[in-house]
Amino acid sequence: MSYYPQDKIDEVNEAADLVELVSHYVSLKRAGAAYKGLCPFHSEKTPSFVVTPHRRMFHCFGCGVGGGPIRFLMMISGQSFPEAVEELARRYGVELPAPEKSDRPRENRENRAALHEALQKSADYYEKNLWGPEGGAARAYLGGRGLSQRQAREFKLGLSLPGWEGLRRCLAAQGFGDQVMLEAGLIKPGREKGHFYDLFRDRLMVPIVGPEGRVAGFGGRLLADQEGRPKYINSPETPVYKKERLLFGFHRARPFLRSAGLVFLVEGYFDLISLVAAGINEVVAPLGTALTARQLGLLRGQVREVMLLFDSDEAGQRAAARALPLLLNAELDGRVLVLPQGHDPDSFVREFGAEALFEAATQAMDIVDFQVAHLRRSHPDSPAGQARMAREARELVALVPDSVNSRLLRRRLARLLGLDEELLGAFRKERAGERRLTHERRPGARPAQSCDQQAGQLLRHILIYPETAGPVLGEMAAWWPDDASRPLFERLKKVYEERGRIEPQDALDDESDEIAALVSGAALSERENSPEEAAAVAGEYMGRLRQNRVRQRRGELTAAVRRAEARGDQAEALRLLKEKISLPQ
Repeated sequence: MSYYPQDKIDEVNEAADLVELVSHYVSLKRAGAAYKGLCPFHSEKTPSFVVTPHRRMFHCFGCGVGGGPIRFLMMISGQSFPEAVEELARRYGVELPAPEKSDRPRENRENRAALHEALQKSADYYEKNLWGPEGGAARAYLGGRGLSQRQAREFKLGLSLPGWEGLRRCLAAQGFGDQVMLEAGLIKPGREKGHFYDLFRDRLMVPIVGPEGRVAGFGGRLLADQEGRPKYINSPETPVYKKERLLFGFHRARPFLRSAGLVFLVEGYFDLISLVAAGINEVVAPLGTALTARQLGLLRGQVREVMLLFDSDEAGQRAAARALPLLLNAELDGRVLVLPQGHDPDSFVREFGAEALFEAATQAMDIVDFQVAHLRRSHPDSPAGQARMAREARELVALVPDSVNSRLLRRRLARLLGLDEELLGAFRKERAGERRLTHERRPGARPAQSCDQQAGQLLRHILIYPETAGPVLGEMAAWWPDDASRPLFERLKKVYEERGRIEPQDALDDESDEIAALVSGAALSERENSPEEAAAVAGEYMGRLRQNRVRQRRGELTAAVRRAEARGDQAEALRLLKEKISLPQ
């Protein structure tokens, strides 16, 4: 359901630079009049994702997804249709009127906008504190970590004050209510009803920016260890802050990632900031949790290789080991850089410099070799130890559902561990409801809506052969099914009546996965039939669609006649029977 006039949606699609938009997420290379890259919506090693700027469409010949600029932003960012329209309008300078409908979806969009605004105002407040008279200790702390004022300002670091309601009062003075602050994860309810207090107090504040460049949440670090208080706390999950979908530093690193083809993956905020301060820009960090498939999905299409740069302690080594199946499922090459004992990335680069880190990276271990070394360290060379090691290796293989990747991993682990490959075979089927570590349902995608096969084929045909559209759009309205294809049929019919012709760009339908893919696939298809053959094929499709609709309607009327007779309504039964008899044979 659209919330803006169709002409404004068309204007947004026309204004958006699809190549520029997609290039934020996918490394594209020119291929004739189009561009190609690795699809960000499924795992592949050979590019099958095509962007055609003159038609303002993308299409993946591997997984079949496609559409225009709005559809791409919906899928890549998880935004709703109206949110994607608004984001692209803002980005490309299209002025939007008030939405046509004011209902719950509109309220949700306004709420998300309010959350982002509150978070941005909070970041401004924290940053002002850092450079104000109360920020001396925090500035000294940053200086002690080798960070300059320029670097602190680049990451918009800030300071939350010790008081209980400093931020709350600041935001309230700007018109924000407690409910917005609560939903944004900025305050918490107190013991007394109606009382709230700041979540972050007396901490160095690190804003977490989403892929689109807006503040989504915060990380807060104590300046000095205090008993009973955690060193770090992060924003809670909110409508705009989903930890498993975000990578700290990704928005800043994105242009560097595409040129380097490599990313350093570190654990902490200050690991990342220190590496950037040393001149290493291709670096990102998960948000205090284990690496997720969604986070790696942000890196797909940007890089080929992920360099895991975790702490040298046992926790860091376990985190690196857990990344193996995720990297294989994302079809990214992985290596692990083990730092000297007692060092983390921050301390290493401050002591030895960026060149030493790059030099150490040339000796980084392939992640499978690292996993083998980890298994061997974890289990003694005894029958019981070997059995436990085999079981762990077998569990690891089971986390890689792709048959080719799974087979290759099984073979390599067996060889390196000196085990029989059969011991690492597929020992169980995936349990019902168990979450696979392949890519999840596309962000922004809704459950597939069924489209009548004949209707879909006919739409595809008139988009490839627009000269056949007249008879179809002029004669088939009464026979067209009420399914996912109907809105597009009505839209093309209106365009044809106004202009006397249609073009593939007129069919951009960014609210239905199935139809968007059909349109983009048609736009990239070659014309193989002569005009006469195309007209004949269109006639065949029209005939089949009529037959299907007549058959369906005849069945509906038969059931309706029986219901009318059962309740004794002979007049209604007779009327329905006459309609049934009048249907074409």
